[in-house]
Amino acid sequence: MSVKDDLTAAKDQLSVIADEVKSGDAVKIQTAGQKILDLTRRADDTVKNPLWEVASGVPLVGQNVDAVRRATEATRILVDGALPAGIKLLSTLQLDKVSVSGGGMDITPIREASDSLPKINEAFKTAQSKLDGVDRSKLLPAVDDAISSLFDVMEQAGPLLQNVQHYLPTLLDLAGADSKRTYMLIFQNNAEVRSGGGLPAATAIVNVDNGKAKLADQTGTYSFPRDRIVLDVPPETASLYEPDTFMGFGNFSRTPDFPTTAKAFDGLWHNVSGKHLDGVISLDPVVLSYMLKVTGPIKTADGRDLTSKNVVETLLYDAYIRYPVNAVQDAFFADVAARVFDKISSGKWDVMKMLDQLELAVKEQRLHVWFPRAAEQSMAVELGLDGALATDNTKATEVGIFVNDAAYSKLEFFMKNNVSVTCDPTARTVTTSITVANSAPLEGMTKYQLGIRNKRYGIPRNSFILDTIFFAPPGGEITAVDPQGGDSPYDRRVGIEQGRNAESIRVFVPSGSTRTISFTSTLPAGGLGPLSVRFSPTVTTTPVTIAPSCGSLFAAK
Repeated sequence: MSVKDDLTAAKDQLSVIADEVKSGDAVKIQTAGQKILDLTRRADDTVKNPLWEVASGVPLVGQNVDAVRRATEATRILVDGALPAGIKLLSTLQLDKVSVSGGGMDITPIREASDSLPKINEAFKTAQSKLDGVDRSKLLPAVDDAISSLFDVMEQAGPLLQNVQHYLPTLLDLAGADSKRTYMLIFQNNAEVRSGGGLPAATAIVNVDNGKAKLADQTGTYSFPRDRIVLDVPPETASLYEPDTFMGFGNFSRTPDFPTTAKAFDGLWHNVSGKHLDGVISLDPVVLSYMLKVTGPIKTADGRDLTSKNVVETLLYDAYIRYPVNAVQDAFFADVAARVFDKISSGKWDVMKMLDQLELAVKEQRLHVWFPRAAEQSMAVELGLDGALATDNTKATEVGIFVNDAAYSKLEFFMKNNVSVTCDPTARTVTTSITVANSAPLEGMTKYQLGIRNKRYGIPRNSFILDTIFFAPPGGEITAVDPQGGDSPYDRRVGIEQGRNAESIRVFVPSGSTRTISFTSTLPAGGLGPLSVRFSPTVTTTPVTIAPSCGSLFAAK
């Protein structure tokens, strides 16, 4: 009871610290911190009494006494080792100290705060060693309930703090702590679908220097020359795509391998500026809608409010009706991008809520980043942001089914997809299918939105023309395609990208109809990681279903 009283009182003082950190009252923080130290040290002295050692050996009761003793010792270690450094870190990271007028942040306090992390993590490591001997399955419920919050802290905060210490130096580099950085933001237009998301209709060049970001330039489809290949890819990869894929600004995302897309943009930027980019970031209007949920609406130049609910339709459909001239469209898109950038760089929004929205964007395969520096790209890979085609089956066994607009249209605003995967364990094969629905209206759209190439195939201009491309898992072979050869066998393509066998067929999806395209491939011998399914992110979410028949072939997630 004595130990319980001391630790409960210490916990109450932690609440005081949390409140005072927000107010910035250093005297009250230090006073509460000293009380916590005194209380936990007294509790630790209590459990070090010889009688506790004796009681720990009593059958049945002893393991509970020992658990309380270990938990108390671990708490003392955490408080002694982590609390002073933690108070310093929290005090340093107050938002009013790191925010910068005009956008960005002062990263000096963050750099200073990072000095506290090794000491905190060492305290967690030592405290964990005290708890490793506790078998919670053998404890009385009252004892387990009493110490459960400590285990929760160790299991949740411990790994999180290790990640912060691991990534923070790289994040500071990305924020321009040591040198100015230049990044390209790509806005992919899902209304003209691409494997990687959509037509890269606009970009923004952002300079970041010591934590402060500045919109340096904006570009569009016609800002760059389109008569020169900017990235050499192996012939077996080039054969999967139309000949202008690595020439035209809007075609770099025909490949689902985002590092390849990003390197093409880097090559393009080098051709026109003589410099290389420090990173490429890709997102789409759906990601913007998620971000506006946190930042609130923005007002366009023509006085309309763009909200999380209307931004996708405004950018991907209304803009073409309202502004039929390409140059005016580009000006509208550029203005919206600048206003979104200003809103986000102001920093007047909840960071944790924004992270939740960005996490959703990552899960939906809408947000990717690429960096030329190895440490930074390694971080992107670890966080699942790289968007690269998997090259082995260790971490996951990946199948990918993607679509590229081949009509030169903006019709895919009206596209809805779903993906399904079935397996034949006996044959050791996997079949991946995509079902595409076209709800494009029969009238009311501009010529620019309708398919330009449709006439050559003798089909209505509101029909989708899609190059549907499938990538077998690493080591797998494609054995069947339905419909075989597609609707235009001349446009069938086969090849290899990142060591993966792939095939592309061209299919037509008339307005008001639904088509299903399926690919079957073998699975390589040996153990397989959990099944992972990649697809083209569209205007709507893409449901993915995996049949129970696949359960015996792949490792559990």
